[in-house]
Amino acid sequence: MELSILDFILINFVSYVFGIGTGLVICLKNKDKLLVKSRSNDNLSLRQFQQNNNQSHYDPPPPPIIAASAPPPDKVPIKITVE
Repeated sequence: MELSILDFILINFVSYVFGIGTGLVICLKNKDKLLVKSRSNDNLSLRQFQQNNNQSHYDPPPPPIIAASAPPPDKVPIKITVE
């Protein structure tokens, strides 16, 4: 079975269109789930929530506590210089 140039082009075109269609279907099905959430959407929904509840004052959540994960050193480190 020989493939002519037109058959090769047709196969490539059909696979390209099928791939684009599959990508669009996946995007449309997962439109509400949003793989990457942006902070601007969160801020907008927060503002809408505040406006709906007639809240004029918003206290942001406290920043996370930053603590060292390494244990404190038991001894003073020894510094060695090589000349």
